[in-house]
Amino acid sequence: MPSGKPANGSQSQALEPLSNSLPLGARVYQALLNSIVSRRIEPGAPLRPEAIARQLEVSTTPVREAMQRLESDGLAIKRPNQGWFVREHTKQEIKELYEIRAALESLSVRLACARITEDEITWLREHQSVGEAALAAGDMDAYRVYNRDLHAAIMRAARNSYLAAVMGQLQSQSEMLVARTIRIIGRPVRAIEEHHRLIELIAARDGADAGQLMHQHISSALEDILSYGLDGGGEPRRAER
Repeated sequence: MPSGKPANGSQSQALEPLSNSLPLGARVYQALLNSIVSRRIEPGAPLRPEAIARQLEVSTTPVREAMQRLESDGLAIKRPNQGWFVREHTKQEIKELYEIRAALESLSVRLACARITEDEITWLREHQSVGEAALAAGDMDAYRVYNRDLHAAIMRAARNSYLAAVMGQLQSQSEMLVARTIRIIGRPVRAIEEHHRLIELIAARDGADAGQLMHQHISSALEDILSYGLDGGGEPRRAER
């Protein structure tokens, strides 16, 4: 549940200008989505339609439409007489989300091992250099996008529309939590090494080992986010008794 605490920094500093490539409501939604999943607007922050409309130079109608879509996606919640807030996931919700992610993505990589093309394998190997460059530059937003695109490419290579649809329902919330895990000291380095091993297992079409590694990859991210706290960084928290 949101605490109603203010965002770290005002929303006027957190939203990017709207592009012109989408309908207005979709553009407002995308601007808010990008700011939430990248943590420019923090979990628990209030989402005030009038303030957002002023910054984006639109009416409150498309803003409210975007809020409803964010609520449907699980990224915002509406509290009676208080308005919308960025969702704050509980530990139990995080556990449940990562459990289903581990199961779905393990299945996707096993299917991908049997169905992926050589061109797609080449793309995965080339894309790995994008993540390495982002990590070397300390550009964690670029690293987050690299991570998202890598996992999405593996999902596409599985060639299962039902699996992709189920995973798509979790995508925005997953990105929101990934933005936390990549702040954890040492996590991105471990993750990119695991990505390299995954790509080589996919290239070898070793579905069993790739599926096991993907499950370990997602599960270790869960362990990190729970051990280091929901905001990441610092030293591991002591286990609760």
